[in-house]
Amino acid sequence: MTLSIPNAAAPSADVLARRAGAIALPIAVAALRDRERAADVAQDVVVDVLRGLPRLRDPAAFDAWARRIAVRHVSRALRGRALRRDRERPLDDDALADVADGHDAALVRMSVARALDALPRRQRLAVILRYVHDLSDADVADALGCRVGTAASLLSRARATLRDDPGLRGLIDHDPGRTP
Repeated sequence: MTLSIPNAAAPSADVLARRAGAIALPIAVAALRDRERAADVAQDVVVDVLRGLPRLRDPAAFDAWARRIAVRHVSRALRGRALRRDRERPLDDDALADVADGHDAALVRMSVARALDALPRRQRLAVILRYVHDLSDADVADALGCRVGTAASLLSRARATLRDDPGLRGLIDHDPGRTP
């Protein structure tokens, strides 16, 4: 199966599958913080992308289209995780501490992860898309399926919540490298 692109060689399904996986996996890892679950979600995204290729009207919009599919799948996974929260720990503190560069880095990572977990799902996804994946507000809006103003509002509310988070504020207040 190939995608027809005017005046260019059509990429193979394998190339497009790898591209979709490369788009989906970092979003899933950042949102779920579980590599195995993120890999499962990315694989589901690849399957949906390959199934939907015949319906893709604008091949130039492939990345944005794959990103929207990834966000939809990650959103479902986050909803499922919220339902299982009583049975599972949403953050594996030991695993984060093991991979951290040092004790302080582990504490920062755990504090940021907890603060992100406290955000509503759409705000969390907006923050991940904007600051982890460096997307513009317009691209965040496109990925979330909303207007640019809505994406900006989600980001603004998320930033306000993160600024008020006592765990993050404590990190800023006790930063030894910070000058008063």
